[in-house]
Amino acid sequence: MKKSMLLLLFAGISCVGQDFHKWTFEGGAGPTLPVGSAKDRWNTGWNLLLGAGYNFTPHIAGLVEFQYDHFSLSNSALQSFNQPGGYIRYWSFSLSPRYDFNPKGRLDVYATGGYGLYGRTLAFTDPSQIQQVCDPYYGYCESTGAPVIASFTNYRGGMNMGGGISYGLGRSGMKFFTDVRYNRILSHGYDEFVTLTLGLKY
Repeated sequence: MKKSMLLLLFAGISCVGQDFHKWTFEGGAGPTLPVGSAKDRWNTGWNLLLGAGYNFTPHIAGLVEFQYDHFSLSNSALQSFNQPGGYIRYWSFSLSPRYDFNPKGRLDVYATGGYGLYGRTLAFTDPSQIQQVCDPYYGYCESTGAPVIASFTNYRGGMNMGGGISYGLGRSGMKFFTDVRYNRILSHGYDEFVTLTLGLKY
């Protein structure tokens, strides 16, 4: 009797999220860590990830992903550029297949990777020109951001690879995920960073 109850309990847990749906969506955010030569030039930044795609089988999906990453420049980089402030940001659109090892279970592990177009913008700012603007009627004040005094943008191909763990939230098909990826922009400078993203996927 006890063995039968345990088998039923295990079967119920493994069946969570078992309904197969054709479309998949994801969204999340988290910290981004520069690696390689970039770790001396950028401070730890943040990322935003959005994606949508199609489940070809319960295990295999293909997604189009948009990713945004933002870093402030390190003090050593600012000194080498002889600038008072600045940041670097990336956006990308990539085609990313995903393989889920246990798509019908509550706990799943997946691998993913992709290739696409990366846009890179390096901007220098002047923090000394930050101004405070106040509403004379309500007395509400806010500060303007440091104005951009120069910026440079280019576009390159790039790749990402990694994986994560997801956990099913009830029977809705929604899952909480933790995603870690290595990103590399294929240029003469080889910009590299690692993203840690927390979010939800369906």
